[in-house]
Amino acid sequence: MSIHKALQKVDWRKRAYFMRKFQIKTPKNEHILRMSDEEFLKWADRRTFTVFHNWEQTDEYWELYMIYMRGKMQRDLETVYDVVSEKAKQGDEKAVKLFLQLHKDMNQLQKAMNRTQTKQEEVQEDEDDDLEI
Repeated sequence: MSIHKALQKVDWRKRAYFMRKFQIKTPKNEHILRMSDEEFLKWADRRTFTVFHNWEQTDEYWELYMIYMRGKMQRDLETVYDVVSEKAKQGDEKAVKLFLQLHKDMNQLQKAMNRTQTKQEEVQEDEDDDLEI
């Protein structure tokens, strides 16, 4: 799930706070990202950030944070992969070794993800056993 989809399920004030905190840009929120703290509080109809700081201690916030960080790490991995790939193509010996290691690690990760997905599908099938009560 993308961070944008996950944020759709959250109260608009919390969504704006999260996007402002992590500078997540959309065509509709650029003005919010540029607001000062005082302007943001006035816009969100809040006196202090206490509500938002308390929300940061909840499971809902941490789930959003983990989705955001997973996406950020994926983008960073793509950047690193591109750099390593280009250097490996140029014959850099260390880059070739790193490229091969990245390839191996990504294959293992894909296999683990496939196993997890298969287990989730099996659990879902078990829950749909067509029994009537």
